Amino acid sequence: MFVDNNSSVPPCPCCGGTLSYRDTRSRICRLEGGGKEFFRIRRLRCSQCGTLHNELPDCLVPHKHYAAEVISGVLDGFVTPYDEDSEEYPCFATMRRWIYWFRGNLANMEGYLRRAGSSILKLGKDVLFATESLVGAIRTAYPDWLERILRIIYNSGGKLSSARGW
Repeated sequence: MFVDNNSSVPPCPCCGGTLSYRDTRSRICRLEGGGKEFFRIRRLRCSQCGTLHNELPDCLVPHKHYAAEVISGVLDGFVTPYDEDSEEYPCFATMRRWIYWFRGNLANMEGYLRRAGSSILKLGKDVLFATESLVGAIRTAYPDWLERILRIIYNSGGKLSSARGW
């Protein structure tokens, strides 16, 4: 679950129930070149379905340690193993896993975006049956495309494969 600020608590993305504060946990965010930042992430429990949710800022990607900006830079080809900044961090194998993760989840991302556009945002069947790739349209229109796509998917109750075992 992604949040814009800490002042309001959104409803449960799974069932729409009320979320209440449970505790916090530390979360690492690795940066290009090997730098690290640590965040205190609130964990919230749904009073209705009992699901536990981590409240992530946009700069973090679920199940990934690197910042969303670094991952999208790799996917867009701006961050490569040949850059001096990213010579060792992230390593080539990590970059390759992200590309496989993205390719493996592309159809799911399209489906979640179409569902959210049609049913949640009430954009109509034009979005649901569009021939244009919604991921591609968001990717070309916004520099923070990955953060936007993930926010829509996770805040609407969707999940993506974390690519373990690929």
